[in-house]
Parts: sequence; structure tokens; C-alpha cells
Amino acid sequence: MRKAIYAPNVHRHKNPIPHASILHGLIISSAITGIDHKTGDFPSSKEKQIKIAFQNMEAILEEANGTTQDIIKIDLYFKDKKDRKLVNPYWVELFPDELTRPSRHAHLSELEGNCIFQIVFTALLNK
Repeated sequence: MRKAIYAPNVHRHKNPIPHASILHGLIISSAITGIDHKTGDFPSSKEKQIKIAFQNMEAILEEANGTTQDIIKIDLYFKDKKDRKLVNPYWVELFPDELTRPSRHAHLSELEGNCIFQIVFTALLNK
């Protein structure tokens, strides 16, 4: 049976959707943003938004009893694809071994308001 994942301390979507859904060990996330959970706003700093988005991704994985090592693919959605270079420091920190990194695809997207970046991941729990 499918299970909805809601991570504490991660801002909830304005629509009635979970942070992620899991079925038979396969986890697919909804859009994960860099909204600061404490303020409910996007930080003005692009780097801060990206950092929070990756922290939120990790919190969602943890809530699903997974880790970043379970990720197969990450789709990155940018308001401005020039911001891809801002992701790389977090990417290398999360996935230091280039031989075990998940696949990644960057998309140009019309993101709402002050949102500059979103993550969608696919992971498979090794159970």
C-alpha cells in the first residue's frame, strides 16, 4: 500500500499533497523548495534557498527511513539555469564519491514568486 510522507520541520505544500510518497520501497518526492520552515518565506539569498531545499530533501528521506544513498535520480528545477553552479557545492558534499552519485537533470521552470529552485527525487530503499 502506498504511504504519504510528511516530514516535520519541512514546510507543507499549499496544495493537499505530501512531501513524498512511497510504495514497495520506491520513493518519489513532490516538489521540494527552500522555504524556511520557521518563517514560511523564501530566503532572499539563492545559496540559502538551495541549502534549505537540500536539507529538506534529507529530512524527507529520513522520515521515509532512507538516506541520500538511496537516491537514484534528482531533477532540479531552476528559475534561472545559470544558478546550476550554486548547486554543485551541495551536490559534491552530499555525493562525494563520483562513482556512486545519482543521475541528475536540470530543468528551466516557471517557479512561483520568490522561489528560485526546486528538487524532485526518486529513491529506492534497500530493504
